[in-house]
Amino acid sequence: MNGYWDTGTWDDATWDYVPVIVEMDMHDGGKRKKEEEEHRRAEAAKAKARRDEVLALFEQIVEGKPRIAEEIAEPFVIEATAQAPAVINYDAMLADLDRVNRIYNEHIEMDDEDVIALL
Repeated sequence: MNGYWDTGTWDDATWDYVPVIVEMDMHDGGKRKKEEEEHRRAEAAKAKARRDEVLALFEQIVEGKPRIAEEIAEPFVIEATAQAPAVINYDAMLADLDRVNRIYNEHIEMDDEDVIALL
């Protein structure tokens, strides 16, 4: 060997350096999938809890101020037929953020009125 490998002379040089083989196992055994599924279930449970809360508030408004409840739900009422009574499309109503905001505001106003009545 005439020179070293880092001097640029390669006449009779042989490599005595063997690269390290790194073996990486990228399979997590489904752990990530299980965690993602748990996260999806938790998010779905949160969304259902929020939906149920808004529907409960709407029911309180129906009991306390039926005229306002009729105004809020008017565009989402499915007309009555001979076989079925009139029903409200709650999914469409909850998709409209302005209606949900109005339900919250009316509920807060009703709570304020109740507190004033108690004083």
